[in-house]
Amino acid sequence: MHRLVGQLVGFIAGCMIAMAGAPIVCLAEEATSAEIVTEDVTAPAGHWVPLGEYKLTFYCNCKRCCGRWAGGPTASGKMPAEGRTVACGSLPIGTRILIAGQGEYIVEDRGVKGKHIDIYMASHSACLQKGVQHAGVFRWVQD
Repeated sequence: MHRLVGQLVGFIAGCMIAMAGAPIVCLAEEATSAEIVTEDVTAPAGHWVPLGEYKLTFYCNCKRCCGRWAGGPTASGKMPAEGRTVACGSLPIGTRILIAGQGEYIVEDRGVKGKHIDIYMASHSACLQKGVQHAGVFRWVQD
C-alpha cells in the first residue's frame, strides 16, 4: 500500500521527490489531473562516519580559480554544480560527504590535498564572501 507522507523537498521532471523512506509521487504523462502514480522508495541503509575537522575554501569555474581548466568539467568528467560539487584530494571521486554548517556534497574534483575541501560556488564573488572556514566533515558509508 502506498502512503503519501513525507516532507516534500523538490519537484523534478514531473515528480515530487519526498524525503528518504517516503514514496516518490509522479503525475503519469497520460493521467488526468486527479490521477497520481506512487512508488515506494527506501533509501539505502547507511550511516555517517566522522572524518574530523577540515579546512574549507571555495572555488568557481573561472580562470582565476581553475586556470587552464576554467569553464571545463571536474576531474570526474561532470560539470560542477553549486550545492553538489566539492574538490578533495584525500577522498575518492564519488564520495558522499556531509559538511557541518554547509550541507551534503559529492567529491567530484581534485586540486586540494590533505584535510582540505574546496566547495564549488557559481560565482567568484560568492567564493570571496565565504572566505576560509573550518568544519567537521562526515562520510556516508552504506551498511
